[in-house]
Amino acid sequence: MKGSSDTKFLQDILLYAASAALSCLVLVTGLQYLDPNRESSKKALEHKKEISKRLGRPLINTNAYEDVIACDVINPDHIDVEFDSIGGLATIKEALFELVILPLKRPDLFSYGKLLGPQKGVLLYGPPGTGKTMLAKAIAKESGAVFINVRISNLMSKWFGDAQKLAQ
Repeated sequence: MKGSSDTKFLQDILLYAASAALSCLVLVTGLQYLDPNRESSKKALEHKKEISKRLGRPLINTNAYEDVIACDVINPDHIDVEFDSIGGLATIKEALFELVILPLKRPDLFSYGKLLGPQKGVLLYGPPGTGKTMLAKAIAKESGAVFINVRISNLMSKWFGDAQKLAQ
């Protein structure tokens, strides 16, 4: 009688353990499927692998939010826009060259104090289609800087807290 109850108890324990493991598997799979950043995370992982292969460096550990932004990083070698390919805007191009590109290429000329120091940043503003992104890409190409083309849709999320995590 005692051997029968021990066997029954052991079967119940194994049944509970199997059902708990199956429930955990279903829950983890379901949560991965419901992840709002699933597609962008897959694309970002492929992009990270491509970058690490091109640079000859191992993959760096980033979270899902950093992976979304990593997809927007453009190497200056892959930018095909230069100042010569932009028509018009001669005074703006000259000012951007003096304010941004020259300090990046020749930092020794701008290391003599605060008055001659390089600019902290440039704000390009205006209606759509006026060439703001094209100018920014040309600056990145001419100076050899990495261009991050962040779109507002990548920073906004319908899930509470995701927008704050992406913006950090």
